[in-house]
Amino acid sequence: MKRILITLLLGLAAGTAVRLTAQPVATFDVLRHDFGSLLWKVGGRTTFKVTNTGDENLTIQDVHPDCGCTVAAWTREPLRPGATGEIYVEYDAELLGRFRKLLAVKTNASDQPIWLTVSGDVVMEKKEYSGDYPYRIGDIHLSSDNIEFDDVNRGDMPVKVLRVFNNSKKSYSPELMHLPRYLSAKADPETVRPGRVGNIYVSLNSELLRTMGLTQTHIYLSRFPGDRVNKENEIYVSATILPQNEWTAEQLAAAPTATLDSLSLDLGDMAGKKKVRGYITISNTGKSPLVISALQVYNPGLSVSLNKRRIKPGQSDKLKITVNANSHYFKGRRRVLLITNDPQNQKIVIDVTVKK
Repeated sequence: MKRILITLLLGLAAGTAVRLTAQPVATFDVLRHDFGSLLWKVGGRTTFKVTNTGDENLTIQDVHPDCGCTVAAWTREPLRPGATGEIYVEYDAELLGRFRKLLAVKTNASDQPIWLTVSGDVVMEKKEYSGDYPYRIGDIHLSSDNIEFDDVNRGDMPVKVLRVFNNSKKSYSPELMHLPRYLSAKADPETVRPGRVGNIYVSLNSELLRTMGLTQTHIYLSRFPGDRVNKENEIYVSATILPQNEWTAEQLAAAPTATLDSLSLDLGDMAGKKKVRGYITISNTGKSPLVISALQVYNPGLSVSLNKRRIKPGQSDKLKITVNANSHYFKGRRRVLLITNDPQNQKIVIDVTVKK
């Protein structure tokens, strides 16, 4: 009987050790992407985001497509717990017709790969461009007028792709104007023929950003030689630099915890009012003071205020969010950004909606 009891206790101890062992966990935003219709030989690009939801560094060791028509690039540096990396996938569209391609993602989280899928239909001509290129600047159609570099760590150099469709009758050379020193851009191809699609690769050098948190700017697409800047050809760019902290087990055990009663705020209808406002309650349910080091807004006409930037354990404060009636022109979603010292919630984003 004693021998059996000892064996059971050892088994329980071993099982507990396994559960407590720190390990990375790869969590993808999506596992499949459908390009829809792609122009022949123009191809398509997409990005899969992977977040480390474990408690050890996650490394993407390899991404292996099942054919040479698909290529991939990925975040090479290890992802700390809570950090997000990206896998860029490009399909060359050299063959007409439907396609479905697989990519095996190998990480240090498991011996088994995670499978990603890209699919679509390659056609000679597209009749409708509003879905893929909804933003129009003259005869040039864009995939987006808003570029966001989210969850960037100091030292990262992420790249975003802005797709350009030339709906004019002349060849067009895409060029971005008024780039700050931390941004660079390259067009591929340099000249886009009529009825064709090109790409502008926008690169961020995070080392040149001065502050942690949100940095915003506006750049402009040149439609023709000598073009000037105005609201019509404006493109909004934002970058969010996360704090770099190395947490010990003792610090994590005694860390603050930011708890919000909601991550979205619906302010209803302006109904002729000059401004409307609402409140979000922020509570510290952790064991040490919660420090909000950055409190910023993504859009003009949106303002926020908070009485205390340092909230003690067990205490709360109300975040006041105000939308002004003159904020009819803005890029992207109305959002509020908080940067905190909560290891699990270093970046908190609150969505704000209002009807005119």
